Amino acid sequence: NTTIARMYHSEAITLLDGRVLISGSDPQDIVNPEEYRVEVFIPPYLLNGKPRPTFTLSNRDWDWNEKNIAFTLGSPARNGGITVTLLGSVSSTHGNSMGARTIMPKVECSGTSCTVEAPPNAHICPPGWYQFFVLDGGVPAVGVYVRVGGDPAGLGNWPNGEGFSKPGI
Repeated sequence: NTTIARMYHSEAITLLDGRVLISGSDPQDIVNPEEYRVEVFIPPYLLNGKPRPTFTLSNRDWDWNEKNIAFTLGSPARNGGITVTLLGSVSSTHGNSMGARTIMPKVECSGTSCTVEAPPNAHICPPGWYQFFVLDGGVPAVGVYVRVGGDPAGLGNWPNGEGFSKPGI
């Protein structure tokens, strides 16, 4: 629960560590002032005392329908089964996010060696950046960003310029 009136231009986004960042407002009235405070919500899955998994993922640039993308767990599952989620890396405005999506790709593990399958196509997973989370019995590891579907719009075609460095994947 919060006592802050978030109103029209509020936002809530999942952080890579599993917490939720809440910010914004646009009250449009004389009752609620413009709000500049930021809140962090810690969900119950981070407060249950169960150990968080860890993982290593080398390939962070996926093609659609790519199979056998390898990642390694820091230790075997301790809380239950291993699952994977991809959260659309989008922001929201006006209290909602048109591009929000959670995709649960197929994952298989043997001990600490795992593989995951990329989503099948752009209809399921539009090209872009996604937060990749490994969950052990519902407890998430700290996530990483992966890009799915390449860069069809050429957004990564940064100009060459003096004193300008290009971002890398």
